[in-house]
Amino acid sequence: MHASILVALLLFAQTGAQGPAPAAQPAPIILGPPPPPATTLEAFHAEPGVILTTSYEELGEVEGVLVEAREMRTSHGNRARGIVVTITERGDRSQDFQQAFVDPDEFVELIKGFDALLAITINPSGEFRSFDMRYSTRGELVLTASSTRQRGVVYGVEVGRMLRLRRTLNGGEFHQLRTLVEAAQQKLATLAR
Repeated sequence: MHASILVALLLFAQTGAQGPAPAAQPAPIILGPPPPPATTLEAFHAEPGVILTTSYEELGEVEGVLVEAREMRTSHGNRARGIVVTITERGDRSQDFQQAFVDPDEFVELIKGFDALLAITINPSGEFRSFDMRYSTRGELVLTASSTRQRGVVYGVEVGRMLRLRRTLNGGEFHQLRTLVEAAQQKLATLAR
């Protein structure tokens, strides 16, 4: 036998013994430029030659949904503050993750959105068996409440502007997420102007 055929047979036998490799999820192809920043926090950056300091405090995590209070400041004194909600693909922030940014002028309405969704126990229209409700911020933090036949109301959180990640939460977890968002809001309110 020729040496090249022998090498090919050995390689074939070795890969066949291991079984087929798991199919990797193809990365999505995004055509076109990214959308412009929707929030002050997302748009904030430092010009070349200026130092940018990002300070943050992680307030906690609920089922892979991380909430942090963040302040970004340049050496020229410019500043932006807000809440960042991160969802990771596999529970590890060094892997694939998506974020939503919430500016301070949205905090009050965001808490009202949480409260309105948490108050839902039956379809508010009363005409149909199933329903879906959603609240979203400018930075694409999306909160949802949906009916299910077996589990009652199920809540969800989505983040990301071009690519989205979603987590499904029960009522207790959704309320815990609200508490973390409120804690981030309170942390930012205590900072010196």
